[in-house]
Amino acid sequence: MKKIFICMFVILCFLSCAKKEDGKVLVTIDKEKITIEEFNKELDKIPMNMKMAVATESGKKTFLDRLVVKRLLLKEASKDKIENEKEFQTRLLDIKEQLLIESLLKKKIASDSQLSDEETKKYYDANKDKFKKESEINTRHILLKTEEEAKQIKEKLKNGEDFVELAKQYSIDPNAKTTGGELGFHPKGSILPEYEEVAFKLTKVGQVSGIVKTQYGYHIIRLEGTKPPAFVAFDEVKDFIKQQLAQEKQKELIDKYIEDLKKNAKITTNESLLKEEKPATSEKPESQDKTDKEATTDTSKTQQKTDIAPAAKK
Repeated sequence: MKKIFICMFVILCFLSCAKKEDGKVLVTIDKEKITIEEFNKELDKIPMNMKMAVATESGKKTFLDRLVVKRLLLKEASKDKIENEKEFQTRLLDIKEQLLIESLLKKKIASDSQLSDEETKKYYDANKDKFKKESEINTRHILLKTEEEAKQIKEKLKNGEDFVELAKQYSIDPNAKTTGGELGFHPKGSILPEYEEVAFKLTKVGQVSGIVKTQYGYHIIRLEGTKPPAFVAFDEVKDFIKQQLAQEKQKELIDKYIEDLKKNAKITTNESLLKEEKPATSEKPESQDKTDKEATTDTSKTQQKTDIAPAAKK
């Protein structure tokens, strides 16, 4: 009984301290106070993929500065009575309507769009070709600056010297000293085309290529291993499949729900109001326009003759 009392006392003390901590004022803006509790609530609103940005002290300081700016701007908006303006009210109504629709659809499809592991596995089995990996090879290389240097290394290899040790000693690949020139498994299309063209023609593990020129220099390649075409394991793509199928299912459910709403509602449309109205024009018919031009031309000619006649009489 005594132990229980002690435990209860410790818990109460802890909760009391926590409340006191939450009530501590973190920052004061004029007369407005922001407590550590309010600050933490704002932090909780941050999306999970951005949590790391505010995990450090500097990140929290940056976030606090933004929160202070936010409060200052809201204060100014309140002073200017922005909420009473017509444009604000119109936009607020639009946002409210959109939020209502989103919430409704989310509520209607939330439970029905859930997918079980069995459904996901069934899709995986029926579409295995979508999750097929091409063949891969693991290669090791020695990279040299000049063709002459590459020829010298080829000669050393012919004399039985170790490929890995030569790569560590002579290769200009910065990783060669630790990896011995090994690149790891890679499919086609993941490295230099000139390198791949030769590397994928090697058929036996341990087989060494000739000298291969690329933009980086001269390579000597050795095949270290091969992987035949294979399917990506179900566990590796399960979450991806679930997300994709859930989106497709949600779209189907929403389309059906909207279609049902339309069927059950009495909708009457006056389509004549949607017809395009021909704009009123003051343009004359083409034939009339030609007649007017001809008349103008004749009048002009007559005027010219009238002007010339008195001069002739003189």
